[in-house]
Amino acid sequence: MATITYRTTSEKRDKLAQMAKEQDISVNKMLDELVTIALTERDAFMRFSARASRGDTDQALEILRSKSEP
Repeated sequence: MATITYRTTSEKRDKLAQMAKEQDISVNKMLDELVTIALTERDAFMRFSARASRGDTDQALEILRSKSEP
């Protein structure tokens, strides 16, 4: 397990503590969940970007158009 020191404003700290309290978890657990979400979103974006760079834009747009038609 690693330790990270995070500096923030008192206002943000208080809001984070309130969020954690509302979910009945520790501030540490709340931060861990928020970091997990951010990393997951970044990984998805990176995978999508890699696939998009290999794709055919015209074909993709045609597929989207055909899916939106009744």
